[in-house]
Amino acid sequence: MARELKRICTIAARGGSKEVKNKNIRKILNKPLLAHTIIQAKKSGIFEYIAFSSDSDMILELAEKWGADHIIKRPSELATDDAPKIPVIQHCVSEVEKILNEKFDIIVDLDVTAPLRTKNDIQASVKLFENAADAS
Repeated sequence: MARELKRICTIAARGGSKEVKNKNIRKILNKPLLAHTIIQAKKSGIFEYIAFSSDSDMILELAEKWGADHIIKRPSELATDDAPKIPVIQHCVSEVEKILNEKFDIIVDLDVTAPLRTKNDIQASVKLFENAADAS
């Protein structure tokens, strides 16, 4: 019998935004922008955990309020304008794996700035990825 794959969703949002000040906490339809991504990830029903990474305490407090399972404080070197995203995701997942003492098979990162995706978009994307991985 095949083992069920463990999936984690990461969401990352920096405090410093150059072009649109405080964009990650600005309200859209009476919710902070970051809340839409957390809600979509939860509604998809496919993640064991949702981990939120930020350098901003205010953003992390909001992420916790809106239902993120793990709140990960990002080190300053991963919160610069030119910091690549992959190390941010790696840091976030590594911290959650340490907390839980377990490893994840699938890591899905969702951008805060894409609030129009649906739970079906997330489910279909992950299914497509898993089917492609099975075929290879």
